[in-house]
Amino acid sequence: MNIPLNEEKTLVITPLQIQRTVFALLSVVMAAVVCKRSLPQGKAAIARLDGELQRLTFRPAAVTLYVGETFDSLPECSPPSSRLDKDAYTWELLDDGVLTVENGHIVAAKNGTTTLTASARHLTASVGVTVQYRELPPDSTLPRLYYEKLPIANYQNTLEADDVPADLMAIPAEYVAENYGTLYISAETFEAYQALLRAMQSEVSGCRMHIISAYRSYARQSQLYDNAVQRYINAGNSSTQARLLALNTTQTPGNSEHQLGCSIDVSNDNTTDHNYQNTPEGQWLAENAHKFGFVLRYPADKEEITRIAYEPWHIRYVGVFHATYMYVNHVCLEEYVALQQEAEAAAYAYTSDQ
Repeated sequence: MNIPLNEEKTLVITPLQIQRTVFALLSVVMAAVVCKRSLPQGKAAIARLDGELQRLTFRPAAVTLYVGETFDSLPECSPPSSRLDKDAYTWELLDDGVLTVENGHIVAAKNGTTTLTASARHLTASVGVTVQYRELPPDSTLPRLYYEKLPIANYQNTLEADDVPADLMAIPAEYVAENYGTLYISAETFEAYQALLRAMQSEVSGCRMHIISAYRSYARQSQLYDNAVQRYINAGNSSTQARLLALNTTQTPGNSEHQLGCSIDVSNDNTTDHNYQNTPEGQWLAENAHKFGFVLRYPADKEEITRIAYEPWHIRYVGVFHATYMYVNHVCLEEYVALQQEAEAAAYAYTSDQ
């Protein structure tokens, strides 16, 4: 059909058509909004499925350990599928000595409260750690400070050749006997020795006491032992006999207390002589050394235990508490260390039953 060019056409729009058109437009708009909102949600969902680490959290946020125990907890990962191996974490310890690292493990070192932080990728988590000592039973007579391990060197405990005290210092010449050169000792031991000497000088008339031996290296001890063996050989003993005889007075390298840096040989005449026990200085030392943290390391009636002949001139610094316990209970260091081990076992049993 032909329609004239000038013929007008009328467009008729019904209410139903308007409704349908509006509905179609709204549908388009809503679809766009839904797509826009669902896009990041979709990405997050995919990330969670892929195990992307979102958060680290320690649960519980605080823990309590006994001295000597190992901290082996790992933070919880969110989402759970992002769980990491222990090697994936970097650990940060506060420089307060409460925790330490031993053989790749975090160990409770002394009583106190500290914070431990674990980091992985871009996230961190912290946990509060309280460390305490195990208590002994209330009626126990064992050493209360069993947890303060005292270093010991003897025929059963050998030091390595490179074991050197960290705080060695040169002893001022006025404290050293003439012709003995420069001697070294740990700073803590020397401070205690100064206090002991001042007290002795104030109580012993004409007090004369000097240091003739202190720290010895592994190499120096080896030289002294070899010299002792040779003297016995020169006296007509066999090599085997000479070595056994030398052990009565001179330890083999690595087994000498002097390598620890907390043992001192003293004298009032620049020699070591058993008569020192009868001098005013020797008698005062035997009765008062413990008040300043020292003990006579090799007592006369403990030779079967120490396997070293009586040395009234040899004092060892262990601290006032330990020295007082050893003096009052008349035990040598070997016996005291054994008591410490017994106390540790008793404290473990007591706290485990709580």
